[in-house]
Amino acid sequence: MRFTLAFFFLKCTSLLFAQNHVTWSFTYDNMNSNIVINGTIDEGWHLYSQKTPANSGPIPVTVNINKKKGLKLIGKSEEKHVPHEIFDVNFDSKVYLFEHSFLASQKIKLKNTNQIIGNVQYMVCNDTQCLPPIEVPFEIIIK
Repeated sequence: MRFTLAFFFLKCTSLLFAQNHVTWSFTYDNMNSNIVINGTIDEGWHLYSQKTPANSGPIPVTVNINKKKGLKLIGKSEEKHVPHEIFDVNFDSKVYLFEHSFLASQKIKLKNTNQIIGNVQYMVCNDTQCLPPIEVPFEIIIK
């Protein structure tokens, strides 16, 4: 019975990770005091820009940085690429999306801390389906 439950858990976990069609990297640009968020999107998939209206249906990319003493966010995260603007018949709305890659940065001010913790939330779709929203945590240690 334990083996069956363990096998089922591992199978579900692998299916969950197999559905993540974006590979993320998170770095700190010391020269500009920015957190850099880079996503590589699998061929045939796309995710939605922060410019996508909240009531349009899809879940846009959201960058969340945990509040911490010694860390101050300066403004909001900025997308560095221009998203494609389309009218999506599935959502009956104008949306903004990224294919192939996503790049954003968040300006911060650090004082007496060397750790940044946060997550990125997003939804990916292809021409036939959208997957439930995904949350990817990250931690950056600054040396």
